Amino acid sequence: MSPDVYLTAAIVFFGFLFAAFWWTLNRELAFDPEIRHFKFGFILLLFSMAVLAVFGIVIPLGNIAAHNAELLGTYRATVLAVIGVFGYMLTELGHYNIYQRPKYTTWQEYTFFWLSLAVMLMLGAWWTLF
Repeated sequence: MSPDVYLTAAIVFFGFLFAAFWWTLNRELAFDPEIRHFKFGFILLLFSMAVLAVFGIVIPLGNIAAHNAELLGTYRATVLAVIGVFGYMLTELGHYNIYQRPKYTTWQEYTFFWLSLAVMLMLGAWWTLF
């Protein structure tokens, strides 16, 4: 299968994650500003989006652009846009006063957050080293 298919799939997946960010933010905005807080789920979502953006979009597009000078502008624009998208999301979280310590959490939230993060980091390390 052509590498373009994988790049396209990564871009579509990134769009779904961006939509998930807005769904989550919209849900948090239903609460009064004084009880809004930064949930652990935001960390997982933003980290997942960063991993996908770098390894699924930016690096593959950079490799393609290295062999096709006509795509160098597209590559650079994509890098700038990814940075802008993350800046935008972080700015929105700040605008709506989401950067507050969690006001309520559950043991399940802690368990799945740390388990997910640990698995992501272990697999990332494994694939990098081997």
